[in-house]
Amino acid sequence: MKTLVLGNSLEVFNGIKEIYNQDKSSEIILFATEGLMPYDRALLPAFIAGLTTEKELFKKAQELLLDYHLELITNEAIARISVKRRYLTTDQKKQISYEKLVLVDTGSLILPGIKGLQKSGVFDAWLLSSMKALRKDINFLDSFMIPVTNIQGLNMAFALCQLQKEVTVLSSTPGLLPDFFDEETGLLLKQILEENKIRVLSESVIEEILGDAQVKAVKLKSGKVLACDSVIIDEARMDLRMLSDPQLEENDKICLEACFKPPVMPFMPETFGLNVMNGFFAGWTKLLEGGREYLKYSGPPNTYKKIFAKDDHLSGLVLFNAPEDNERLLGVLSNQEAITGKEEAIL
Repeated sequence: MKTLVLGNSLEVFNGIKEIYNQDKSSEIILFATEGLMPYDRALLPAFIAGLTTEKELFKKAQELLLDYHLELITNEAIARISVKRRYLTTDQKKQISYEKLVLVDTGSLILPGIKGLQKSGVFDAWLLSSMKALRKDINFLDSFMIPVTNIQGLNMAFALCQLQKEVTVLSSTPGLLPDFFDEETGLLLKQILEENKIRVLSESVIEEILGDAQVKAVKLKSGKVLACDSVIIDEARMDLRMLSDPQLEENDKICLEACFKPPVMPFMPETFGLNVMNGFFAGWTKLLEGGREYLKYSGPPNTYKKIFAKDDHLSGLVLFNAPEDNERLLGVLSNQEAITGKEEAIL
């Protein structure tokens, strides 16, 4: 079967692996939707901070490509996908036929409905092209506004903090990242940011980005106006308007990259903080119905360990500044070890 895989992140390889597991004789075309080899989006904040190079962004994809025999297209962009007739048309009028379509991302984003997104100084946190533009301008930008909705935006705040930039994080709730953490954890995370000289404005939402051609300030829904040189948006959804029909064929599959979907727990293990703090979480990071939670905190240096249990097993964990416990507690979670009566001890 001839399968067309669309995407530019490392998640395309999950789809490719699944296809090969089903049929090792499959003919696969990987259409890299941003016109370059797939790369690790999670490394983009480290790229901004100067902690990794552009070359490193592609390293994992280069290794994974060696495992598969496929055609890689990196020099064209999507113009249209004819779902019923089963072909893709590129911006250069080339048609690529397929029998099965696997759509991971389209290389085009739809950002939140904020007035002024078109101004110079507004960047999304997900596309390499946007981050390269930010790198080009960063010496001329001093103050950044980041409405944080996920880990990518949080890491961008940490990255800019390391560059000695003035960073303001906006949260729509009293704490941070309510889709990921409970209120107690979100409030502590806010405190840690503030102790690292990152300003946090709770219950604040951008209504409009102000300035003529260049960002000069943001207006919040409260009416308050805050001066800034740049706005970084970490909330985005994938643009699917190039599909001729939003209903794909039964044989096809949309498996959008996780960062463009609402968070769904349990989470895969993830580290964040970019040397400003050491954050780590995995599993169900909120209290489950009928579950239990246990906490150990000491500050400074803001060592925070919170575990969640359900029945006889660990169901999730959140750690701040306790890297020595990451692997140990992840092992307890992954191996589903019996922990009843031992909860305090494993903290």
